Amino acid sequence: MNFPIDEHGSGAPVNLAALIVTLAILGCGQSIVARAESAGTQFEAERPTVLITGSNRGIGLGFARYYAVEGWNVIATCRKPKVANELQNLAREHSQLVIEQLDVTDHARIEALAEQYSQVPIDLLINNAAVLGDLEEQQYGSLDFDLFEWVMAVNVYGPMKMGEAFTEHVAASDQKKIVTLTSGLGSLKLMGSMKGMNYYRISKAGVNMAMRGLRSDLKGRGIIVALMAPGMVGTQLLADSGWDGPSLTTDESVAGMAPLIAGLTTEDKGTPTNVTGRAIPW
Repeated sequence: MNFPIDEHGSGAPVNLAALIVTLAILGCGQSIVARAESAGTQFEAERPTVLITGSNRGIGLGFARYYAVEGWNVIATCRKPKVANELQNLAREHSQLVIEQLDVTDHARIEALAEQYSQVPIDLLINNAAVLGDLEEQQYGSLDFDLFEWVMAVNVYGPMKMGEAFTEHVAASDQKKIVTLTSGLGSLKLMGSMKGMNYYRISKAGVNMAMRGLRSDLKGRGIIVALMAPGMVGTQLLADSGWDGPSLTTDESVAGMAPLIAGLTTEDKGTPTNVTGRAIPW
């Protein structure tokens, strides 16, 4: 097993298993064990913990920055950490932020990450990772069903698997929240006559239903499952969609969603909500 290098870059290996055993024998508290298991970050049990998918750029990076500044323990995941320069810089600024490699289409890796953090309660799981897909290949007349499978794997299967794998972590926390980012493009009422972006639109309608099912399954355990649309945010995904109208910055979007997330309760109806707090009709 390869052990992580300490946060100061000294190159000294951290024998994590031995350290945890030693801490257990000494009767040390959860905060020290959690810190050891987070591979050198300054995780503390008294802080809430958030896990975010797709944290290397855009809204995911915005969430990572927001919760790091707020003093949360942050588990920021992305497919290629080595080239996630902004996220790496953020981790250098905030000792309680750890970066983990994760492709949400890799279910074995999701399970391994869940096992790695099995002793860490996760107050907030944010399913942010999503893809748009090539627009031409999701138009009728040139449909590419391999592309369809990939869009669904990221946008629907990924959040479903994350919710399944991290249920116990969320259940063990104080806040018990799972939030998945959706879009008004998944609304039949709003977009019933819209053309184009078929795979993306279907995936957002699908993840809405998937999270409603998860909400029903987990509500008895006090877990809150919510759907939130970030608005028109100036990300690469929005640029790829061809949108040339006004847009929010990622920080503006996150600043709008964060209070809504903080205010979530088990009494909420679970309908998709816009960054403004308005319910999105299905």
